[in-house]
Parts: sequence; C-alpha cells; structure tokens
Amino acid sequence: MEPQKEAGTPRDPVARPPATSRCETPNEEERREGGTAPPAAVLDEESDGASADGLWELPVEPAERRPECSRCSRPQKVCLCPFLPLHPLHISTHLYIIQHPAEESKVLRTVPLLAACLPQDKCKVKIGRRFSEESCS
Repeated sequence: MEPQKEAGTPRDPVARPPATSRCETPNEEERREGGTAPPAAVLDEESDGASADGLWELPVEPAERRPECSRCSRPQKVCLCPFLPLHPLHISTHLYIIQHPAEESKVLRTVPLLAACLPQDKCKVKIGRRFSEESCS
C-alpha cells in the first residue's frame, strides 16, 4: 500500500492592512478613520452616580430555596433516597462523625447520606471547630 498523502494545503497567513492591529480600542479606530473620540469630561459626566441612584430603591426579593428531601437533605430534584437502603443497616459499633461547620453546606452532603443509612442510635454527628471531652459525650 502507498502512504496516504495529507489532504489540504498549508494555510497562507492572513493578509492584514498595514494600519490594522488586533488590539485596537474603539477610540483608536475612530482616530485612524478620521473621527474623534468623545472628550474625557463627557464620559465622566455620564458615569457619575446618576444612573445608579435608583438601584438602592429597588425592592430586594429573598432567594427561594429549593425544596429539600427530609431524609437525605438534598434538593428533591436530585434526591438519592431511591438508591439508599430502605431500612437502616445493622452495625455492631457506634459511629461518631466530626464535621467542620464549612462542610455542612457543601454540595455533596455525604454526612446526611451516611446518617440516613445507619440507625440513629448508632450514628452521631457532631458539627463544630473544636471539641472538649465534655461536649462529645
């Protein structure tokens, strides 16, 4: 068999007019084309706080949270309960989960999933940054 030849030809560089540059601003284009850029004083007047004054008076709507599943604590649209065991798993040990407060709001929410799979008396979740011996008992 003969080696296949590449289809296509090498690309020629794109010819640009001599005065054109890729990173020109609109003001530079206007000057090149013979126009004039607006004076800086006009731009400053337009960008004063006049257009933003009305923003402070707009009503703020509270964000609505998506409905949450009571068992796995995930949004109902992505509830994982159909994939969890119907009845808690029987384990012979007690499981203590220490969770940092910042992890409580993470998207994966693995601690509530684990807690939903185990009996409530066998799985204890403690949320906090520092614990003393008295607070864990």
